[in-house]
Parts: sequence; C-alpha cells; structure tokens
Amino acid sequence: MSQPDFHQILGVTPCATAAEIKRAFKRMAMRWHPDRNADPQAHEQFRLAREAFEHLTGIRETEAPKASEASSPPRRPKGEDRRLHIDVDLAEAAFGGTITVSLEGRVNCTSCEGSGRRSYGRTTMCGTCHGSGRVRSSAGLKPCPSCSGKGYFTDNHCPDCEGRGWNAADRQLVVSIPAAMLPGEELRIAGQGGPAPENGESGDLYLTLHARVHPLFRLEGPDIHLDLPVSIFRVLAGGVIDVPSLNGVHEALLPEASTTTEIRLPGAGFPARGRRHAGDLIAHLQVQYPRYLSNEQRALLEMADQVLQQQLDDQSPTLARWRDTLNQNR
Repeated sequence: MSQPDFHQILGVTPCATAAEIKRAFKRMAMRWHPDRNADPQAHEQFRLAREAFEHLTGIRETEAPKASEASSPPRRPKGEDRRLHIDVDLAEAAFGGTITVSLEGRVNCTSCEGSGRRSYGRTTMCGTCHGSGRVRSSAGLKPCPSCSGKGYFTDNHCPDCEGRGWNAADRQLVVSIPAAMLPGEELRIAGQGGPAPENGESGDLYLTLHARVHPLFRLEGPDIHLDLPVSIFRVLAGGVIDVPSLNGVHEALLPEASTTTEIRLPGAGFPARGRRHAGDLIAHLQVQYPRYLSNEQRALLEMADQVLQQQLDDQSPTLARWRDTLNQNR
C-alpha cells in the first residue's frame, strides 16, 4: 500500500516551513474535528490531517539535530559563571569609567606544589584494633575493618592546603564600564568567572550595575528627575532659570505667571545607547516664598496689586468674578 501524500492532505507545498504546516493543520482541525463537524467523514479527515501533521513535523524534528551536529563542533567544558553586584556613581553609569573589583581567586599551594599531598605521611595507630590489625569476633580473629588490617593510618594530605592543592587568594580586576549602562543591566566579562575544568575554558563574570544615591538626581528609566527650588517672584515674572544636569547646567525659559509644576528638557536625561533613545531631564519646581518682605519689596508688591486691581477682567477673571460677587452682596 503506497504512502499517502501528506503535503497534499494538508494543502501545503513540499517546501513548506514548519510554521506553514502548523497553520494548515490548525485550519484542517477547525474544519474536520468531530466535535465541530457532524459529517460522517469528519473523523477520518481529522485523523488524516493529524497523521500528516505528525509525520511532516516528525521529519523535521529528527533531521534538525543531525544537521546541527554536522555543522557545530563539540563544545568544550566550561567553568562556573560568577555574578557580582557593583555600585557606581550615576555619572559613571552615564558616561563610563573604570572601577576595580575584588574577586575570589586561587593560588597553588607552595608547600605541596599544587598536588595536595606531602612527600612524607603522618602515621597514627588505629583506635579500633589498637595497632594489632585484628579484632575478635564470634568466629575468632579477623582483619580490622577500620584500617584494613594494617593497624595504623597514614595521612599524606598537605596540612597547609588541607589536601586541596590550592589556597584562597583574592585578586583585583580592573573593569571598564561602558557609557550609558542603566542600573540593573549586566556587563559580561569573558573568562573571569570560575576556573576552567580539565581541557576546558574558564567561566564568565557578570557584573550587575547599581547606582549610588545621588544628592540631586533620581533616575527613573532613562529619565532623570530633580527638585528645583525657584523664587515665587521668578515664577510670577518668568524668565530664564538654570537647570543642572549630569553634563552641566542648562538654561530653561519659564513663562511669566506660569502655573506649570515641572520643566522638561528633552534628551538631557540619561544618554542614549544602541536603539534606546536618550531620556529627558525633568525639573520639578519647588516654589519658594521669602521668610519676610523688606519695605522696598512690600511697596513694589502693593504697587503691583494696585495695577492688577485695575486690570482684573483681563489679568484675573477669577478675582474679577469674586469682586462682582462682593459688590452684589454689600
């Protein structure tokens, strides 16, 4: 009996991709599933569709590893990857810098030259058989199971490294931090992780960046926020105000009599990197009132209020309506 044409059953071409085969099977299943279709042929059509799908996808699953194995060389064993959290200044994260990190390391034991054993052994008497090598049992004397009948133990482990062949020794690693790394991102340093196994390669070191608290700036995503104190007189008069950022002071124009609570400087936040755009600098205005007024300031404000009262309809409709309300209730 000839094998059915599975591609024809699903209505796909012989060069169809796995995704196309999967979509075709879903269409067939929706059409011919016995729970959805009362046609007497539905059960047989659904069975054929499922058989075709399993056969065609099964070919890909068995062939794919062979192609991969033929093209990929065997991987060498690799040491353990290690991870550290490091604190950097916000400016270092933004513009890059160099830091030194301490890593746990190993050095060969000089006493045993890395072998873990010493040339002479320390002998101790077996406490079970008291050095005789034999113990008494119901069947008579038999070799001591603790010392295998020798009557003593010989310890050849190096006491300086406890038989490991190495001793712990921290090492210092100088790391260059790329510019525009957001806190929380990882920096991979190849070959600086765990030691390499036999015929293998060392593991990698992953550094997760954390930004120290900055006295002025708060980082939220790529945007930088700061609280900016500004005089009530400047808020009323408007004009240019200075806004500090990570790379210097920017000038921003504050409209006169503005009711805005923040100033946004596009692109003046955290620098761009790759496809990520630069963030914005957002200054939250903290309006500051004077603790007291001098005679000159009071006179100027009185004059300003008198001029305002003469132009209420244009300058302050709210005060103008309140003036009218008072006059109606006198």
